[in-house]
Amino acid sequence: MPPDVVLDRILNFKACNQDYLHTPFWIDKVCINQDASEEKETAVHSMDLVYQYSGRKAILDGQERWVGCSLGILFVEIKTVVELTMLRSLLDSKFAQNIDTEPRLLVPVEEAVSVLDLIEKILSDNWWHRAWIFQEEFLASTNMILLLPCTLDRTGLFENENGVELFGKTAGEIEVRPLNFRTEATNFCLALYRHVDKAAQNRCSEIFKHARRYTSLYRSKYAAGPSSVIKAMSPAIFEDIGTRGITVPSDILAITANCCRYITRLNSLVLNDINESLSIAILTLFVMNGEILRHDVQREAILKQTVFECLRTAKLRVHPPLPAGELIFIKMCRFPAVTISASGLMVRGVLSRLDKRIKVKVSASDQDLYRSANDASQTNTLNEAEKHLLKALAKHLHDLQRSHGQGGDALHTKVTEFLKDHEAEKTAGRTPQYWSLHHVQVMMAKAVCRAVAEGRELWLSRLYVPRKWTPWLGIFIPDDPFDVPGVASFAFTARETNHELKDRGAKLARKNAWVNSLEVRFDPTTEQVTPKSWMNGLHFFNNKEHPRDWVIPWPQWMQ
Repeated sequence: MPPDVVLDRILNFKACNQDYLHTPFWIDKVCINQDASEEKETAVHSMDLVYQYSGRKAILDGQERWVGCSLGILFVEIKTVVELTMLRSLLDSKFAQNIDTEPRLLVPVEEAVSVLDLIEKILSDNWWHRAWIFQEEFLASTNMILLLPCTLDRTGLFENENGVELFGKTAGEIEVRPLNFRTEATNFCLALYRHVDKAAQNRCSEIFKHARRYTSLYRSKYAAGPSSVIKAMSPAIFEDIGTRGITVPSDILAITANCCRYITRLNSLVLNDINESLSIAILTLFVMNGEILRHDVQREAILKQTVFECLRTAKLRVHPPLPAGELIFIKMCRFPAVTISASGLMVRGVLSRLDKRIKVKVSASDQDLYRSANDASQTNTLNEAEKHLLKALAKHLHDLQRSHGQGGDALHTKVTEFLKDHEAEKTAGRTPQYWSLHHVQVMMAKAVCRAVAEGRELWLSRLYVPRKWTPWLGIFIPDDPFDVPGVASFAFTARETNHELKDRGAKLARKNAWVNSLEVRFDPTTEQVTPKSWMNGLHFFNNKEHPRDWVIPWPQWMQ
């Protein structure tokens, strides 16, 4: 294929779209020196920043608009009006729609099966089968536009109520957002899967391998083949990249690190020189960047799996505090700083003793107010009903101190101060930046409110200091059963340090806040902490004085 074909289509897109007339553009193979190994190694580890910031806000014609995109060039041509109409209907959720968070088929099965032909035709383009392209689309997200050849006259056929052409303005092309296509193709296949025979189900499963939307699959109640089961984002990213075409296999390390926003990187040039195992390198990259491993997996099961299956099996299951932004939250749930040693991982965090169960009594009116006011999409602010519930919690803690002298006063004070600070910020018109530590703290507070409204028990924790009394500073939401009589229970909490939060360079651009709280087993003789399960909760440990280094031993299946 002559190299100027791609360039001609890019220039045509610029010429047909006024916002891009004077916008510079980037072509990887031209802008990165392909011969200088060290320069190329640095560049490929920085591509996440290039794609992430491919769009920007700009003032055009006196209006603020979002300008800039990543452009995907496909060579599969849409040749008929029937195909074009079918594609538009797919993108507009006319064939399947989410009803009560579950995709439902809106057309007869006979008609729906023909849509698979169109989806498969589009996915037959090599663009969907290359690892580097996966990275570009994943990181550019809503800034990504696909160009598909189409010479049909579509004048007036596909316009919205304002007369805007839904397939874009580019002559001889249609413009499609791959995120839109991926979402609708996933929802459509999920809806269709339960109504068709094995052959059609296999076609749906193949579509999931190349164009699955993680969020839709995570929230789905029904499995539609192995590729439809998503529990966490990072193992899925590794798997999707590993199954795509790539010229240099070790480039998987840079691509996955970019997509997962890993800070710690491995130099593939060095690894290639020493002929290191790629599977071992992938597992090392996964662990070095704080991904939390399960300790209850059987060694025999792991040894039968590929490295990508191993990551999916071995990653500890995280239960997000709210039904919104779940996969982003799960991707953040890593140990913030890890040092590898022969005995295990050295991780900095707070170990606390879980030693008091409480159930906060609230009025029926407060429960009704919570149910009527609850909005899962509002994750960074507390509503009035939630404030009422937190005040009831604070009062319960204060009463514990007053009636039993049990150390609830410090936690009562912290919860009260948290409410006052939140109200002051809201009054000043400020809300937490999304996925900051403050935002996560608000999410956890909302989860505690839900537990109180549902009448669930909470677990109070105090900083673990041998042979020393400390006040309660943590409130956790346990799973049932959440303790064993006669056996001490502990929580381990880790997050970014103040020093890390001051970093405003590329590292910060690559990550959100890193947070986790785990129920753990603690061996006081070895001072080793072994993860058992995830726990949501609100805690007020001193991030400067309370954290210390703890050893998390290697899981048995890795030894």
